[in-house]
Amino acid sequence: MPVITVTMATGQTSREQKQQLVESFTTQAVEITKIPAAAFTILIHELTPDAIGVAGETLEQRLKKQ
Repeated sequence: MPVITVTMATGQTSREQKQQLVESFTTQAVEITKIPAAAFTILIHELTPDAIGVAGETLEQRLKKQ
């Protein structure tokens, strides 16, 4: 059972966009691997901006600077 994992900050995508991601990742993975769609599991992990570090600072800090 192949598992595709996506990790992103919370609030970046709507429920509909997540559904589109799941469909798109599955379609592309099936086309590339020839493994049936039913075998794929897609996990979307959402982290708060204070739990993501980029270039030595949290995403929360970076967003405040914008």
